[in-house]
Amino acid sequence: MRLSKVDSPSLFMVLSFTTNILISFFDPNVIPIPREIGLAVVVLGSTFFVYVLLHLRSGFFGETEPKLNFLITEGPYKFCRHPQYLSFTVMIFGFDLMFRSVVGIVLTLALSIPSVVYRASVEDRLLKRKFGKEWEEYADRVGFLLPKLRK
Repeated sequence: MRLSKVDSPSLFMVLSFTTNILISFFDPNVIPIPREIGLAVVVLGSTFFVYVLLHLRSGFFGETEPKLNFLITEGPYKFCRHPQYLSFTVMIFGFDLMFRSVVGIVLTLALSIPSVVYRASVEDRLLKRKFGKEWEEYADRVGFLLPKLRK
């Protein structure tokens, strides 16, 4: 019987997001903004996520280890290397705003975003190992989580 390896970066990110959303939901400290603003941000992040899925397809489901045998550089990947994690971050921030949670926003900054950066950094190293020079050239042109500002 084969024991499966725990994908620590993925687990850390999922636990961070889950903790963030649960605490935001129960946070008694309320930001005085309409919930609809948060809902709009969640919808924006979710729509962007679906757009990312259309380009990543079967490469989405799996561990941090790259599943595909080719590097995706089109669509949202033309602008940043980890648009799926950017969409997750936007959605989490939207939930914080929807629940009007002060603590949620603090957790997004202190826990959820660092978990995304950790997983994306691990994934970058694995992609560099798998795709070598092609990855290096791509990473030089394209930003990590946000588009690169070019000179």
